[in-house]
Amino acid sequence: MEDNPIASGKSMFNPLQPVHELIQGGDPDLICIKYGISRTQLDKMMSAYQASRREAAVTGCFTASKTNRNDPCPCGSGKKYKKCCLPKHEEARRLIPKEQLQQMEEGAKAREKLEKEVGKGFDLIFSQEYERADKYAKKQIETFPEDDRFHDILLNACFALGDYDAAFRIARKRWQTAVEEKLFFQENGRHKREGMDRDQHVHFYSPSTWLEKFWIAQRACAWRQQYPAAGIADGAQPGAGGSPQIAKTVEKLLAANDLKRFPAKQEEGFEVRRLALAPVLDTLQSEGPAAIPFLLPITYNFTWASLFIPGLLHAWGAEECIRILAELSMFRYPYFSQKCLACLEQTGERAAPVISLVMEENPAFDELKAGLLNVLGNVACRESFEVLAKFTEHENRYVAAWACEALGRHRNPESLPFLESAKQRMGALSQIAGAIKEIAELTRPPANDPSLVIDRSGKA
Repeated sequence: MEDNPIASGKSMFNPLQPVHELIQGGDPDLICIKYGISRTQLDKMMSAYQASRREAAVTGCFTASKTNRNDPCPCGSGKKYKKCCLPKHEEARRLIPKEQLQQMEEGAKAREKLEKEVGKGFDLIFSQEYERADKYAKKQIETFPEDDRFHDILLNACFALGDYDAAFRIARKRWQTAVEEKLFFQENGRHKREGMDRDQHVHFYSPSTWLEKFWIAQRACAWRQQYPAAGIADGAQPGAGGSPQIAKTVEKLLAANDLKRFPAKQEEGFEVRRLALAPVLDTLQSEGPAAIPFLLPITYNFTWASLFIPGLLHAWGAEECIRILAELSMFRYPYFSQKCLACLEQTGERAAPVISLVMEENPAFDELKAGLLNVLGNVACRESFEVLAKFTEHENRYVAAWACEALGRHRNPESLPFLESAKQRMGALSQIAGAIKEIAELTRPPANDPSLVIDRSGKA
């Protein structure tokens, strides 16, 4: 595996998030502090957003042109098209020069076709036709090299096919591109790769999204070396110490992904699968940590089967399992990550030193550790306190704010100097100010006992 090229863990965010907060009435100065940008940058981002919305409004009349007069309006108002947006669309078409109108109509058709191509690629992934998805994505990337959706399809195919080195390279490159484009967008109000005239097709994921995928690829490569048998579940040959019997049991667990057999969704879907696959889960639990190499490859793509792995790791309870739970929580898959964090919190103080080690390692991925900071905030012990106190000084404002919020839940007077220092650096963010106020209340002596004073060291 190549060395991790990330040099720093600076703040990364969706470029539209500051704009959305400003539109919702947020204070411009606090928004600038929160995201580490200047007022000039914020103004540019707002102007670019407004221009894009105007362009989208005009373009909407072409995509809506196929809508019948009596159909529901595409804008979602609930009114009939003829009673809502049709007059505005017809007026827009009359005002636009003929050549420009034709060009925009062709652009709308091209975008509509592209959306179908993207959907086709993801359908191949969902239907587990991974080799076809791999070839399809590569072909589309030749035409649309800056459409992250096709790179995402290719990445998922690589994970499923066990090509973790390729997945690592894809995720790293797209992460670097996303960071570069975010910075350029902040300064110029447009993406660098769309060109001065915005005539090049681009579709970028946020840096945070690619950072998550980068972490998954990094873990896949590292665990392949740490657990030689990893990959059996996705078709690779057993490595040293591999057990064909465990591999067959894991294959039975993959039945959870059969949507025809299990059409139920959300919590109901999980419970139905858990009951139906109880014998398989019992067998895997009896195998103990020896099953880890066979289960890890399932986690690289978010599936129903992956949701059972946190519970198995928690049941085994070894330090190795706690560490894997902490690292899996950073995948940030919805529901899956929550299960990992819940298991860590249930482990209690025993999880704190293991989480502490994970927090110290791979600092470039600190942005993905918010869930772990939250767990440390709910597990009040000396080790978790020290980790949270250190992270209140993090250069990433998001990470520092998360650490402050978690540290405040300890309600420990010793945390006041760290919270006050963070407040000075970041401004009066509500979660820090609120934590300081609550802890300060604890340090006040009862009215009937002025001799009882708790100082910042926590001593009476």
